Amino acid sequence: MSTSSTKKTAAKETNGAEKLEAVKKDMESLFSANRKTLQEAFLSGTEVAENAYKSSSEAFKSTFEKAIKDGKTQVEKAAQSLTEVPMYDKEGAEPFLKAGTAVAEKGEKISVELLEFSAARMDAYFATARSVIEAEDVQKAIELQTEFARSSAEQFVSEASKLNAMFVEASKTLMEPFGAQYAASMDKFLNRA
Repeated sequence: MSTSSTKKTAAKETNGAEKLEAVKKDMESLFSANRKTLQEAFLSGTEVAENAYKSSSEAFKSTFEKAIKDGKTQVEKAAQSLTEVPMYDKEGAEPFLKAGTAVAEKGEKISVELLEFSAARMDAYFATARSVIEAEDVQKAIELQTEFARSSAEQFVSEASKLNAMFVEASKTLMEPFGAQYAASMDKFLNRA
């Protein structure tokens, strides 16, 4: 009896292992079939998001460029109007004209740099998203995300340094006309005394 019972137990275990293997194969084929469908759905969603971002980004850029152009014109008009104010002479208004022009030019360069950096980061994000979605396994997806995070941090630090240098240069350029005017005014004052 014990032999018969052992045979039945062995048969049940074999049958259970076969069933488990069959279920595993069914799950793998189901996962493979659905994985492709999910990848396609995510890729499609990524493409829609990227296209939406690009079209809104282009609209923003054109609006921004128009605003910069209009802003320059207004700064130039405002600075030019100083020459018509009786308490300012042409010599006194000149630093304001230079400073106004410098503010507009440097502000535009800084803004364009920020826009380009943002656009580059979004392009990198969408490229990484596509790569992660298309990854063949979880390990590869994690590696892609880790690389994206590392490069994003490095690029952010680099961009922050670049923008800092641009702000320092803008500040110096902005103050230059006033420094020269201050020195000239001090010379006049000292020569009169």
